[in-house]
Amino acid sequence: MTITYRFACTHCGQINIYQALQNGEEACCVRCSSVLYRQRNYMFDASLALIFTGLILFVMTNAFPLIALKAQGVTQELTIWKATAAFWEQDYYWLSVLLALNLIIFPLFELLGLLWVLLTIRFAWQRQRAIQIFRWLSEVKPWGMLEVFMLGLLVAVVKLGDIAVLVVGSAFWAFIFLVLSIAALTANLDRFTIWRALTACPSSV
Repeated sequence: MTITYRFACTHCGQINIYQALQNGEEACCVRCSSVLYRQRNYMFDASLALIFTGLILFVMTNAFPLIALKAQGVTQELTIWKATAAFWEQDYYWLSVLLALNLIIFPLFELLGLLWVLLTIRFAWQRQRAIQIFRWLSEVKPWGMLEVFMLGLLVAVVKLGDIAVLVVGSAFWAFIFLVLSIAALTANLDRFTIWRALTACPSSV
């Protein structure tokens, strides 16, 4: 028995019929020509490599200072944890919580969640937990604002350089490459392909 998969375009709502693709091909909506899904070579392997790279960079970003300021013989180091704690100590509780969520919790959840999803696909684990995690990732993704923080950090580096001696720490470069790694991971993964791969995984009885 042949099963025909139909799904709606997320841009115009047109119902499309799934067709298998060759490596390197992409399927477009028949109405608005938006890309529906792609068939990439080594998509899952490349994504796993980017996830492990992102986890290493995430640890470096949070373990070492982003920048350090030297003025009048005093050196002040800035880390993400210190910035979050500083807002909390100044009674900016909501801002501190948002900073921790957007810069620490959400990125870590995205990396670990995608790792679990891809390992479920690779080793054919039971799919229920991976499906739930992937749904949560879809809800959390818009709240991740690493790019905004990166732009603010770059502006601060330029402005503070006129006031004091600025030392860029290893975590600064780790953070830049973390943002690039997550962006590359998002661009590489095809959501429709992941959902179809999860459907093929066994379900619990």
